[in-house]
Amino acid sequence: MRQNSLKQRLTFWRNPWPRTPFVQRPKSRWTLRRALRAGLASVGVLTLGMLGLGVAGAWSTGSFTRVWNLRSELRPIEVQDRRGGPLGVIDHCREGQTTNAVPCRESLSVPLTGVSQAFLLAYVAKEDVRFFSHSGVDLGRLPRALLSGAGGSTLTMQLLKNNVLAGHFDYDTQRRGLGLVMTRKATEFVLAPLVTLRYGRPEVLAMSVNSLPWIGIGQRKGVYDAAQAVFGVDPADLNLAQSAFLVGLLPAPGRYLVSENTPPETATARFRWMRSQQLLTLRILRSHGLISGNDYLAAASVPLQPRLWRAEYAGSSGDLRIVSAARNPDYRNDPEPVWAMQELVRRELRAAGLNPSKVSRVVLTIDARAQAELSRRVSGEGATGPRPPGIAEGAAVVDVRGGGIVALASSTGGNQSSDAGRQWAAYAQRPVASTVKPLLYATAFGTGDTDLNQFSTFNDQATRYGSQAIGNNSGTFLGRAVTVREANARSLNTVAVQVGTGREAALRRVLAGVNYQEDSANRSSPALGTFRAVPLAVAAAYGSFANGGTLCQLHLLAEVYGTNDKPLPLRRRDCQPLWDPVVAYETFDMLTGAVNDSAGHVQFLRPSFFQRLNGQNMPLGAKSGTTDDINDMWCAGVTPQYAMAVWIGDPDGRQSVPVDLYREQAACREIGLLRGLPHDIRSVEVPPGITQVGGVAVPIPGLKPRNPVPPG
Repeated sequence: MRQNSLKQRLTFWRNPWPRTPFVQRPKSRWTLRRALRAGLASVGVLTLGMLGLGVAGAWSTGSFTRVWNLRSELRPIEVQDRRGGPLGVIDHCREGQTTNAVPCRESLSVPLTGVSQAFLLAYVAKEDVRFFSHSGVDLGRLPRALLSGAGGSTLTMQLLKNNVLAGHFDYDTQRRGLGLVMTRKATEFVLAPLVTLRYGRPEVLAMSVNSLPWIGIGQRKGVYDAAQAVFGVDPADLNLAQSAFLVGLLPAPGRYLVSENTPPETATARFRWMRSQQLLTLRILRSHGLISGNDYLAAASVPLQPRLWRAEYAGSSGDLRIVSAARNPDYRNDPEPVWAMQELVRRELRAAGLNPSKVSRVVLTIDARAQAELSRRVSGEGATGPRPPGIAEGAAVVDVRGGGIVALASSTGGNQSSDAGRQWAAYAQRPVASTVKPLLYATAFGTGDTDLNQFSTFNDQATRYGSQAIGNNSGTFLGRAVTVREANARSLNTVAVQVGTGREAALRRVLAGVNYQEDSANRSSPALGTFRAVPLAVAAAYGSFANGGTLCQLHLLAEVYGTNDKPLPLRRRDCQPLWDPVVAYETFDMLTGAVNDSAGHVQFLRPSFFQRLNGQNMPLGAKSGTTDDINDMWCAGVTPQYAMAVWIGDPDGRQSVPVDLYREQAACREIGLLRGLPHDIRSVEVPPGITQVGGVAVPIPGLKPRNPVPPG
């Protein structure tokens, strides 16, 4: 009998209760005490499971390292112009991330002392009222956070979600599911106390307000950009009404945006929603005793007019109501100059072998004054007016001496963007049209086996390129012999094709050497500009004529400093020879003929009387170009110190440039900017082997210059 009893006790593993063979099964299966113990055990198991899930999530995403270096990671790259003036900042962001709607955004960090107390009160009260009493995780709100995936997060957890965990799990990805939400929340639960311990609450608050995701408002983030974009004020000057409005936008910042085509009832309903969120924030502040009833009424009775909106109110004080709201037709929100250059800066840093996340400050070759003037012109405030919808413009100014980019601007109907596809000055590969002709003639001047120069003559008459009949833009022929100088000044296609015949292979090598791309679908002569290039490449090619025949690699970076503010080395190729110096000088002189000669097609670029008085009469050469379908208008110019290229057209090649812009030669009128730039070099050095005949530069008799092999 005892043996059977003992045998039964030793098989306890088959029975989940009791846990030991030496404890008898209780007569009553459940008691209050046992239920409480089981509940506490379940909480313990869930807590341990959540901690394990959070540690695994943090480990798999590399978040532990990023959290420990969060302050330096959130510190943006400070950008200065060539004189040390501020140009803006660039976010440290994860390179190559495609899941984030806006992977890299401009922001400007400000200390807590630079943010108004009204905004800090509104932000903390609405988003995390117990922020200063917990260690990063508010256990009282945790169940709500776990079940909803939002709304229960502390400021610290939001900071982690928006910066460290963005692009992982369910946030800023295309993936959804309770498991992903639980994993992200568990990871935040593990990391939040570490962030609080590492930086302290004031620093966490400062990082939080500087990284708030107002993604919908011009793709910006942070309190500085929001205050500037919405109200046009510094964050230190935000009043209570404005602060409550901004904080109220946080749940859905995209609702702030409105277009001219938004129906009036939709726009009004959207603004009423924003007004309701503002009042909700004010009520939360009042309920916590952070503002008085009078403060509430004073803020609620302010008829706010955000810069993007034009709202009509009725009533007063606590009865203030929205009657109607629509987009403000006078709204403008031009970004900082570096906003449109940030991807180019990152690309150049990576090409130099530098990690952008390890960089704290960069000095660009940009001249702030030239940049401001070029941006003004490209945005439509210049002499030729705004561009119609669908017509874009890209323009670049470079220093011929070393290839530094002095100014860079792009537009699409007046809107600037950091999107690489819209930075037309750097990415718009379009047919270069007649701007190729100076490169063609320079190629011919430097073959070394002919006496071809500016005085060489060709007949302007009906010409063929294979089976293709070649005509001039004017639709007529002069029917006489013209010099190469006059042919370039008049932009005669017939002469260009005659000169290009027999020299096509050499021209192709030159065009490949200056980073022009062949259009395989266009079978016409490359002497007519069938190759494609971006404005930056065209400017660099023209700069070689004023730089003794050498082609310099274009660059934006002048100096780079690491997170310890120590200079970092920049690897950069040296300038490479493209033309014989005699050829380069002769071509530069030929380009000035298009401006100064009676046959010149851009005579309006001659210096005015006042420019002569101001010392702005330095030599300037230019060449225009237009494709047959007028989908593209070009102009390139060069002085002894600067080269510039301007492209206006349809990036997709479907729409023609309006006739008025074509007739006004809008692209070449932009080249006039070169005369306003400060010039340290006012003349091109005359190389040995050049002589002047009737004021025209040509090689000395018998000299047959030969160009070097183009860069590979």
